[in-house]
Amino acid sequence: LLGGLRRGSIDFLIGALRDPAPIGDVIQQPLFEDRLALITGPTHPLARKQSLKVDDLLAYPWIVPRSSTPTHEQFETLFVSVGRAPPVRVIESGSLLLMRELLEDGQHIGCISRLQSQRDCEHGLLVDLDFPTDHLLRPIGTTVRSKWLPTRAQKLMLQLLSEVCTPAATNSKNL
Repeated sequence: LLGGLRRGSIDFLIGALRDPAPIGDVIQQPLFEDRLALITGPTHPLARKQSLKVDDLLAYPWIVPRSSTPTHEQFETLFVSVGRAPPVRVIESGSLLLMRELLEDGQHIGCISRLQSQRDCEHGLLVDLDFPTDHLLRPIGTTVRSKWLPTRAQKLMLQLLSEVCTPAATNSKNL
């Protein structure tokens, strides 16, 4: 996507921001923060277990976003920060649909943005595991070319998006 943005075939990106910025000719604007969610299907052995430990997580295969993404880096940090190697039984995919399908088997654990999994968890399709990830916040925002001039409609949309993503709005269920 960054290549398309830099070439001008994409006008702006909305997603996880990189720190530092991926290249010098883009501008990133934070909108809100999201955190990591560790999820399973409702039949997974860890789905109802309280106060999970790292060893509990290491006992199962994982579905995680591709390497070099902020979510993948956070996934690895979960283990490295406590002196453990990240799991080796890992499927990498950026597809939420594939993740849902694989989580239905009751064996895999998924690692994804909390906001991406929130609706499925609310409807009982997925379970948010009882493992602390509050320390793994990541900024979500817009990325544009540094010399990009938005159309009037684009400028209005980005302005409205920024207004909706104030801290008060992101704490409610507006997003």
